[in-house]
Amino acid sequence: MIYRSKTKSTKQDIYAYLNFDTSGQIIDFDISKELNDKQISQQNRIINQYKFFTDPISQLVQYFLYQTNSDRIIIDVLNIYTLKSNDLIDEFFENNNPTIHTGTAHTMNIVFPFFQGLHKLSKKNNLQEIKMNFIELEDIKIPIQYDIKSKKFFAKLYLKSFAIHD
Repeated sequence: MIYRSKTKSTKQDIYAYLNFDTSGQIIDFDISKELNDKQISQQNRIINQYKFFTDPISQLVQYFLYQTNSDRIIIDVLNIYTLKSNDLIDEFFENNNPTIHTGTAHTMNIVFPFFQGLHKLSKKNNLQEIKMNFIELEDIKIPIQYDIKSKKFFAKLYLKSFAIHD
């Protein structure tokens, strides 16, 4: 229900805060980026047009694990977008990999059929691919590795531990 982020850019660091109600509607929004009147007007128009959002981290995990995006647009303070997934060939993880999993894992990636800057309509999507490897345990899909490739960086996120609670 609360999303906080820090985005680093070449010009400035941007801190953001979004607060959602239980239906997914934004009820409080604060961004440290200096915006001109035109950008503020565009931001307010987009928020009013779409009304409902989910934060990007929850949305990515939900999409990967359940193959659904709950028919909502995602807002991450600077951008607004939707997701679509594609299944890829399973991958094998050797004993010496950084995750806690050894063996075969399912693989999928996402694309962004709709992407737009929240403050700049002509903004380009720098993300080239977000890939997730996951295993199924007790009918639960558990992400073990994310590979995030963009034009500006490459990041790997690894599962180091987990617990399943009833």
